[in-house]
Amino acid sequence: MTETFCILIHYHEIALKGKNRSWFERRLIKNIKLQLFGLPFTKVQLNAARIFCFGIDESMWNDYAQRLRKVMGIKHAILMSQVKSDIDTIQAVAATQLKELEFSSFRVSARRQYKDFHLSSQEINKRVGQHLQSINLKPVKLKNADVDVVIELVKGMAYIGHERVYGFGGLPVKTSEQAVSMISSGIDSPVSSFEMLKRGVELTYVHFHSTPATSRQSIQNVGEILTVLAGYQIQCRVYMVPLLEIQQKIMAEAPNKLWVILFRRAMIKLASIIAEQLDIPALISGESVGQVASQTLSNIRATADAADRPILRPLAGFNKEDIVRIAEKIGTYEISIEPYDDCCSFFVPIHPETKANLEVVRQTEDNIDFGDMFTTALNDATIKTFEHPDYVRNSFTSLEKVND
Repeated sequence: MTETFCILIHYHEIALKGKNRSWFERRLIKNIKLQLFGLPFTKVQLNAARIFCFGIDESMWNDYAQRLRKVMGIKHAILMSQVKSDIDTIQAVAATQLKELEFSSFRVSARRQYKDFHLSSQEINKRVGQHLQSINLKPVKLKNADVDVVIELVKGMAYIGHERVYGFGGLPVKTSEQAVSMISSGIDSPVSSFEMLKRGVELTYVHFHSTPATSRQSIQNVGEILTVLAGYQIQCRVYMVPLLEIQQKIMAEAPNKLWVILFRRAMIKLASIIAEQLDIPALISGESVGQVASQTLSNIRATADAADRPILRPLAGFNKEDIVRIAEKIGTYEISIEPYDDCCSFFVPIHPETKANLEVVRQTEDNIDFGDMFTTALNDATIKTFEHPDYVRNSFTSLEKVND
């Protein structure tokens, strides 16, 4: 029996893209190649609406799985044995795989793209299931089985496996234009950034800090968070913008109940300028309606008024528990709960405004002479690039050439 190994990948939302599907498939394949860079594989190719990674080292499956779960657009990936489409061979391979496992119940899930095969999917399920049951003496359980033996017949070949890793679905990164994400080292904004990566948006980040009035911990924490997010995006860039001078001007000349709103308006204006310079059409914010005083609907309106382009808020309707759960799942939560001084929360007054009047906010802001503070803040910004943590530094240029 000649048996080789590959990884079979099913994509998610791309299946709905109609005539544009092939373009999304090509982008997904390129992202998979980028993500697997440094791991053994000979080719990644599309076959019957499935993506196959050939020439892999099956002993490194956990490494492949860890990388592939970070590729947006993937529904799931399975380590597969590739054999000829013969029922006896299929049964033998499935039996060998189960022999190495501890389990109390199993099921068989067959899909037959190769219609010339003489058995239907249901007949394959029955034949293989009976064979496995006779060997293992374990019950078949159609729901919540301990082991799901997956069998796919594609163009004359059979693929059998059970080790599956689930992706986050959505669309491949770089299929939905770009946005500037305003990111802090808190829990929410990394999750909102992740949710937009899942929609195929390529992100550039901007972080506002108040050093030296606050410590540099938030800058360090954001760096760690962006290293995690770069694992999903391959490579990302952040603008670290000093906000302290602008904040001090606001605190000196505006009622303290409006401080946070005016801080946020200043951040949105600065982020909009960066977006304009980069020709990026939208901003991303981590606001969740009603979570804190600055995130009431009236205050969101008062801050959004400062923008010259749409602000997307993917977490607007999320509960805090939902956000924390995602943060834990994507790997940013433990970093976000590290102690730090946020550029806004450090200066929050005792009684902040919860229902801002937009005209009052505008008038108050108009009465403050910022001079060239915004230009100075952007000139003093530092720009850093964060790379996929599994990559060798400076490998991107050659990698892009290989996979174009």
